[in-house]
Amino acid sequence: MRRILFSLALCGLFPSALLAAEQVATILQQTSLQAEPYSDARTLITVKTGQQVKVIQRKGGWYQVRSGYQRGWLRMSHLRLGTTSGSSSAGNGISETLRFLNTGRSGSSGVTVATGIRGLDAADMANARPNHGAVKKLDRFQSKPKQVEKFARSAQLKTQPLGYME
Repeated sequence: MRRILFSLALCGLFPSALLAAEQVATILQQTSLQAEPYSDARTLITVKTGQQVKVIQRKGGWYQVRSGYQRGWLRMSHLRLGTTSGSSSAGNGISETLRFLNTGRSGSSGVTVATGIRGLDAADMANARPNHGAVKKLDRFQSKPKQVEKFARSAQLKTQPLGYME
């Protein structure tokens, strides 16, 4: 578990180090190559599903790529690192971690948006398996009613009735 957390932290702190050498990526769906890493940036060209590009760098939820002689920016969710030929649908650990860490930026205002899937694609969802053991471990963090009451008294908190919220 420590290894996984360390890997996630390392990727979150130093994502550009993972892309020091240009990597090949495959376009997952037809999309526009943008002049800048913003959804409202000028469109340079359209890249087609299955096309391969070279990844140059990452910035937030965007990758700068090279398609032929054209350089531009694509959303992380529109490509998969590595080639599709000979690779499994699960992808490799680094690409899956990078996609997991997708933060996404929308427009030139730099506003961060959350789509609710945070970089997961249909294959990730189809291959997901519940980890009931991990959920069960969370029970040890559950507070007991007496602990809650003791904390509330020590913080001089008062109870307040709340109506039912739909």
